[in-house]
Amino acid sequence: MSTEPAPDAIRVFLGALPDEEHESRAKLSSYRNAAAAFVARTESDTARLLAWEVVNWATPFVYAPGVPLDWLDRLNQLSKRLMLTAMQAEEMDDILREASHG
Repeated sequence: MSTEPAPDAIRVFLGALPDEEHESRAKLSSYRNAAAAFVARTESDTARLLAWEVVNWATPFVYAPGVPLDWLDRLNQLSKRLMLTAMQAEEMDDILREASHG
C-alpha cells in the first residue's frame, strides 16, 4: 500500500510539492474552473466580467513553478472575493431584470 498522493495535473506538471502548496494550487484551479463555468452560464455582463477576472488572475499561476505560497493564498482570497461579488452582481441584475418585466 503506497502513501504517495494520487497523481493529478498539478503533480504531473510540477512534480512533488509540499501538501500545503498543492492544496493552495488545487483550490486556485477550482476557483478558475468555477469562474469559467460561471462565465458560460450567467446572463449578467457585470458578473461575467468579474468571473473573467478570476480566470485571468488564476490561470498563469496554477501550474507556474516557484510561486510563493503566500502569493497563491492571496490569489485564492482574491478569487473567492471576486466570485462572491460576481454572484451578488448576478443576483442584483436578475432582480432588476425581473422588475423591468413586471
